[in-house]
Amino acid sequence: MTETRALLLLVEDDDLLALVLTEILAPIADVRWAPSGEQALQMLSDEHWDLVIADIELPGMSGIDVIVHSKVAQPVVSTLVVSGRAGFQDAVSAIRAGADDYLTKPIDPPTLLDKARELIARTRVRRARDLEVVLAIGAHPDDVEIGCGGILARHVAAGDQVSVLTLTGGEQGGEALTRAIESRRAAEILGARLFHTDLVDTGVSEASDTITAIKQVIEEVAPTTVYTHTARDVHQDHRNVHHATLVAARGIPRIYCYQAPSTTIEFHPTRFVTIDGFLERKLEAIDAYGSQVAVRDYLDPDLLRSTARYWGRFSRSKYVEALEVMRESDAGSATPALAVGSAIGAGAAV
Repeated sequence: MTETRALLLLVEDDDLLALVLTEILAPIADVRWAPSGEQALQMLSDEHWDLVIADIELPGMSGIDVIVHSKVAQPVVSTLVVSGRAGFQDAVSAIRAGADDYLTKPIDPPTLLDKARELIARTRVRRARDLEVVLAIGAHPDDVEIGCGGILARHVAAGDQVSVLTLTGGEQGGEALTRAIESRRAAEILGARLFHTDLVDTGVSEASDTITAIKQVIEEVAPTTVYTHTARDVHQDHRNVHHATLVAARGIPRIYCYQAPSTTIEFHPTRFVTIDGFLERKLEAIDAYGSQVAVRDYLDPDLLRSTARYWGRFSRSKYVEALEVMRESDAGSATPALAVGSAIGAGAAV
């Protein structure tokens, strides 16, 4: 099978230099240009980039900041910093920020091409090694999006295969057909595949019917990571889905539990996942549930944003989704969930 053409994000405020660099790099990649760090941030989650090249001196956000955000948005992407200064301090700062390499101006075209080829190949090796197959399980439409929608958007941006399993039609909270259509739209926004079964809303058990429904999807998608409800929840469907998932997914190496509006104060997360750059995508997915947004206070965007901001106090990030760890093993995968740069354990930030 022919390998897809590389996709490169060039962050450079000098129009003429950007044109020259684009022409140099055109034989090996499709080059997209961002004249500022702020614009680059908007583009980072739109594509699966093979390489980000950033000038260190930009108006507003610096190239170093672009590198930091690139590694958050797409942990496997290779990054190259370019500077007009010959001193070592810029190089040290770039490498400490996570850059894979560093070049000084004036740029030597053959050197740039060789370095770009090397870094694109490095990205593809990382991507092949680190891709996750993710399954997020929820009792009702919008459960998954509320609990871990930002995490799922981040997985998709990293190139991971993401599926959502919604077990009921949510008919106790609205018209089932409407909610099914909304679920499909939300999954499309996140970039996830949707499985939607017809268990009875408010009647979900932790017994064989629920276990079987979950196992059937697990057997089809073969996930390496599963997200599900916490047991610390006043809604019986959520608790029962949690228990059924632990049985159905007993062979899955990584299982995490997310928060819902009905989660109790006993929810005890130990993994805090950065969703800076993905919060707005999460809110867009939740907004797809128009029938519920109109009547559910817990879907208010300000509340959802504030919740993510609160969990950010346990990490170095502004917005975070919090998870309880049920099982965490790197068996069957080169790295833990969310790939390169993950730090896991009590109080860990990703």
